[in-house]
Amino acid sequence: MVIELFKHALLMKNSRTVCVRKTYRMLKDTVIKTFFEWVPKSAGKWSEADLTFEMPTPFGGTWEVLFRSADSPDDIDKFRGLELTTYWLDEAQELAQDVKLILDGRLSYPAGSPSTVFKSMLTTNPCDTEHWIYRMFVKDPLPGHAYWRQSARENPHLHKEYYDALEANYRDRPELKRRYVDGEWGAIFSGQPVYKEDFHWDTHVSKEHLVPVPDVVLHRGWDFGLTPACIVTQVNPNGQWMVLRELWSDDSSIDEFADGVIEFCNREYPHFKYEDVGDPAGRARSATDETSCMDILASKQIWCTAAETNALIPRLEAVKRRLTKTAKGRPRLIIDPRCSRLIDGFSGGYKYSERGNTSTFQDKPEKNVYSHIHDALQYAALKLFGYAEYNPQLWAEPLKVVGVVNA
Repeated sequence: MVIELFKHALLMKNSRTVCVRKTYRMLKDTVIKTFFEWVPKSAGKWSEADLTFEMPTPFGGTWEVLFRSADSPDDIDKFRGLELTTYWLDEAQELAQDVKLILDGRLSYPAGSPSTVFKSMLTTNPCDTEHWIYRMFVKDPLPGHAYWRQSARENPHLHKEYYDALEANYRDRPELKRRYVDGEWGAIFSGQPVYKEDFHWDTHVSKEHLVPVPDVVLHRGWDFGLTPACIVTQVNPNGQWMVLRELWSDDSSIDEFADGVIEFCNREYPHFKYEDVGDPAGRARSATDETSCMDILASKQIWCTAAETNALIPRLEAVKRRLTKTAKGRPRLIIDPRCSRLIDGFSGGYKYSERGNTSTFQDKPEKNVYSHIHDALQYAALKLFGYAEYNPQLWAEPLKVVGVVNA
């Protein structure tokens, strides 16, 4: 990136660049240090006090480079008065989207220059699939936005054992290997993943979009509340459970959400029949109008039954038994890559939180944005496959199994 900025500046008489990292310490330790490894300070004038570098250009002008942090709202507000030619956001995944949006609006120097002169450039490790960078550059790229992906083992400046050592170190953390070795998009989380030993990205995430088999019923799982979620699945004739799509809202009534699910399914999967199952709590009637979530679904011709239990262990086991089994070399559970929140949940977002710094974990999964879609999946799995080795004790509360208490 330093070389790109340098080459661009040499083509102009006058230009101004801002290089941004989240914190002042990161800026000093990484961006500034790297910049002067490639552009010697002796080529211009460096001001330590102002974190500004000025270098003469071949056309008799000046290239001005500003180094700035963007950790607080006050830091970000300082960008509003700048007039820039180019900017560079390093480790952009750590920065707020507002930083990019404000700097995009400051690309105006020199005045009267054509739009092709102004450039914004970002460098980052791959981020999760709900990050603003992924949305703007990968999932639904904005006009004029593109990204270049460097895969593993392409950097000739690293010693030859570098990636081998990383792969060995990340043996038990496949999500770290995917991100820092393979350069794939995805989330990294603290805590203990619920499906840590059972989910494997390369096995359970399809390499292409899944298409339902005609004339085979689709099964939907529902989770209710103000963060409703719905999962659309199908068991195809070879016994493989396909998770086709995920639908969720972070703030919606079940009435509004159900309308969205109906519209989506009518558009994407017309002429299919559906069987629906949901959280047993969906039968509880509202204190205001005595209407339950399942009553609301029924009013829209969605006949949703309640899952047999809301106990955690049977729900988890129903999913785990699909994750750990194969049939004729194929996984019994396969997920469409568009189900990004579900996949990120499997990768660690759906987790047991650590109790302080004790290396012990909570008894139940953390309630977060990933838990609702996983609850919906578990209700569908429980209805479709049940708990194969039925044991009445596992359906009772409280439970004490494998270190998980009151699950």
